[in-house]
Amino acid sequence: MLTYRQDREEQVPLITSRKDNWRWLVLFAFSVFSFSNSLMWITFAPCLYIFAQYYFGTSDTTTTNAINSLSSIYMIVYPFAIQFTFKYFEDISSAGCRLYPPGNGLRRGIMIGAVLNAISGGIRWFGATPSLNGFIILFLGQTIAAVAQVFMLSIPPRLAVAWFPETEINLATSVAVSANTLGVAAGCALTPLMIKHSTRETDIPELLFMQFIMCLIVLALIWFAFQKPPPYWRNMINEFNSADQSSQLWKQKRFLCMLGSYTIIMGAQCAIITLLAQILIPPFNQLIGEKHIGLLGAGMLFVGFPASISVGFYLDKTLNYRKVCTVLSIFTALSVLGMYISTEIRFLHGVIISCVCFGISSCAIAPVFFQFASELFYPVSEIIPTGYLFTFGNIGGVFFVAVMGWNEKMSDKFPMRLPMLCLTITMFLSIYFISGVKGTLKRTSHQQLHLP
Repeated sequence: MLTYRQDREEQVPLITSRKDNWRWLVLFAFSVFSFSNSLMWITFAPCLYIFAQYYFGTSDTTTTNAINSLSSIYMIVYPFAIQFTFKYFEDISSAGCRLYPPGNGLRRGIMIGAVLNAISGGIRWFGATPSLNGFIILFLGQTIAAVAQVFMLSIPPRLAVAWFPETEINLATSVAVSANTLGVAAGCALTPLMIKHSTRETDIPELLFMQFIMCLIVLALIWFAFQKPPPYWRNMINEFNSADQSSQLWKQKRFLCMLGSYTIIMGAQCAIITLLAQILIPPFNQLIGEKHIGLLGAGMLFVGFPASISVGFYLDKTLNYRKVCTVLSIFTALSVLGMYISTEIRFLHGVIISCVCFGISSCAIAPVFFQFASELFYPVSEIIPTGYLFTFGNIGGVFFVAVMGWNEKMSDKFPMRLPMLCLTITMFLSIYFISGVKGTLKRTSHQQLHLP
């Protein structure tokens, strides 16, 4: 009896593996989708107190945590939903029928995400009414946006393997992952510029409407770009379904170590970006405000883009995944330590430098983890280990945001002292976990073995 792999190879006509310039349109469309979704995630954090006043008329601990929940819902939904989405990315076998071209699962999953993204944008706009009911509608829209991200976050490594030659896989992954980071950066920078306390009654509805229009444009772009099948579809074929692949993955101790390290690093990134105003404004209230917090948050993420691209170029040439992961983990931990010490001694320039360094390392390390996992655990689909890494990263984010937020001591000059100290100590555990991840780069070895 033929295996699934053999059946596909015999019945589906070969698609050329030459470089296809359409791949850049596909990468751009997906990147804009990722950008828009992450922009909606971070919209509320930079102007935390303005949104609390707008919806609740006050800005105490309860109302600020309610606004923070608009970000936290992204991190809560992902772990519960990711396992159910893997099957939507599996190709439907069609015996060469044009109705189901190779790569149809990748297109289907991304289209589902783009549609949900557009729906969420509309509901969020309807929730622009300054009342509790308006906040509830807004929260519903934000929840649907959180579901949309489940069909987007884990896709970059798979998209890169399907659409790009092996000499560009890490670069493409870095671009796709960095687009998500750029969306967060844009939200941090633009929200404080577009929303003022005195004009919030008109500024907030206008902002949510513009984001809705953006989501509609993204949906049209995704639909157009993914009309073609991917040229490297043979790299995507797997004999096992997603459930079997997941089962294989969880038997790997190395994968558990990767989860531990990534959970801490991404949890810290989510927490610091979400709570940046609460961390820095009280100790430096005479020097900075919410506008500066937004710009600082944007800056620490914008610098991560060139860093991530540079790392992608380096990995395509060297494949030194383990070395890069270890170095960036150390750099990230030291950055958080520098942020804590600088805030403790009220050294603003030290805080800024530490934030920039944290942005460089924490943003650049994500695509490295994804492709490192894809190499180590091949032939498991790239979406599956990436999905689990994001899952535990989000769990870490929810945990850190909740614990740090509820342990804020409003009476202190540095109310986040204890949470930041505990976070700093935890960061060094990520170095220990990643040091235990070793192994052969199986995907590269397989490709080299089958070169003509």
